[in-house]
Amino acid sequence: MKRPRRQLISAALLAAAAVTAMCAVPRLLGDRSPAWSVPLVVDALLLAAGVGAGWVPRARLRSERILTAAADLACLAGVAALGLLAALATLGHRPLDGGAEFTGPVLVAAALAALTAAGARARTSNVVLNVVRGARYAPEDVLRTFGEDASRGTDLDETLSGLGDALRRGLSLERVEIWTGAAGRLTAAVVLPDAAGEPGAVEVGSTINLTVSDRVALSRTRVAGPGWLALWVPVLARAHGDAPLRVIPARAGGALLGMIVVRRPSEAPRFSEPEDRMLAELGTRLGTVLHNRQLDANLRDALAELRHANDELRVSRARLVATADAERRRIERDLHDGAQQQLVSLAVGLRLVRDLVADSAAAGGADGAGADGASDADELLAAMAEQVAETITEVRNLAHGIYPPLLRSSGLTEALRAAGQRSMVGVTVRAEGVGRYSPDIEAAVYFCCLEGLQNAAKHATDCAVEVVIAEQEGALTFSVSDNGAGFDPDQAERGHGMTNMADRIGAIGGTLRWESAVGAGTRVIGVVPV
Repeated sequence: MKRPRRQLISAALLAAAAVTAMCAVPRLLGDRSPAWSVPLVVDALLLAAGVGAGWVPRARLRSERILTAAADLACLAGVAALGLLAALATLGHRPLDGGAEFTGPVLVAAALAALTAAGARARTSNVVLNVVRGARYAPEDVLRTFGEDASRGTDLDETLSGLGDALRRGLSLERVEIWTGAAGRLTAAVVLPDAAGEPGAVEVGSTINLTVSDRVALSRTRVAGPGWLALWVPVLARAHGDAPLRVIPARAGGALLGMIVVRRPSEAPRFSEPEDRMLAELGTRLGTVLHNRQLDANLRDALAELRHANDELRVSRARLVATADAERRRIERDLHDGAQQQLVSLAVGLRLVRDLVADSAAAGGADGAGADGASDADELLAAMAEQVAETITEVRNLAHGIYPPLLRSSGLTEALRAAGQRSMVGVTVRAEGVGRYSPDIEAAVYFCCLEGLQNAAKHATDCAVEVVIAEQEGALTFSVSDNGAGFDPDQAERGHGMTNMADRIGAIGGTLRWESAVGAGTRVIGVVPV
């Protein structure tokens, strides 16, 4: 049953109750007229009139006014009956003398009834309207309730739902829709009443895409009616037909963040000027609330990203420390097993040479013994010279692994070309506009490229590798590309070498990524701000 018809039937019931109460008054005074059939017939006629009025458009338009009048009539009848009961209670019995002793008490009761009638009528009208159509909000109550919910930090969905309910009751609306979103894509957050299941009906979660011209038009108005919408935003006008309609954009900083769509029944009164002002103020407040909630969400996302970056930095630092410790152990092992052993062997050889020289001098050259000792010493010195050369080579290679001298003296390009010449695969180095940079940047890029060359030699033998270094737009970019077998980045796990490369570049504020496909080679790309 639609609301106007329900209100008309309620008005008929109230009028019937008033008639019944007024017919009962004479019987309280001892009179037997009118008969009980009279109020029963009148009540039946009133109920029939209330049901029939529900089919008359003019009566439906004035349903609330008729209901209020019926409530006034019922209130007056109730007050009169209560006044009479008070008078009878004061008298203590029904009047037996025609009312000579009854006049004073009745006048007192009537005066009391007159004093209380206005307040009782207003309260009765409010109670009746609340029972029939639910609690009603005044326009200022809608604004105040929404402001309180928003300031308390209530969940946005709950706040918008409360706003839609308050609007529907406060303005006697047939339809309330609250849309939120950005960049022209709006989503229905509140739809009252829920029309789920009806073909073509807007439901919670439905979306609408507004064009740039639609957004510009909405952002330049405070409250839009059917005529304005038909001219500037026809997509919204077509969705609601000719019903009394208002669209209130929610804006902040010139951006459209949502809108409120309210609609009344076709036969209902048009929106008044005070209601339009309230809706415009509501749109402004809603835009501010949505903007603040958006800022809060962005702040939470930024904090989450910051925590994630902090966690990654902490893990990366731990890996760098572990890598540095492992590198120190490797250097110690290489020195112990390589150069140190060579030097020990040289020390032993020097003692042998000393002994041979001493023995040769003691023999004094007798029977050619001195000549033989000198020959043995020469052979031992020649072997020791070869050991010295090998030791120098090992130490030089070890120094190259720690920090190549060529990188310090000649820069990144020459150091990578020298590393390419030592590589087991063919390497081409191309440099464009590359100069000198801080030792941290040059070392990180050098060792990252060196790791890429080693990976290519390990996993893509008999391939060609190209190293490209360039400086552009305030950043040093580099890439190591090979034409080997490649791999699937989604399936492969990041190894120790790839992790070290990412940590090195990340430690100086750069980024690193891998591009590869099965059968299409691999490419490592890095960018370092300079």
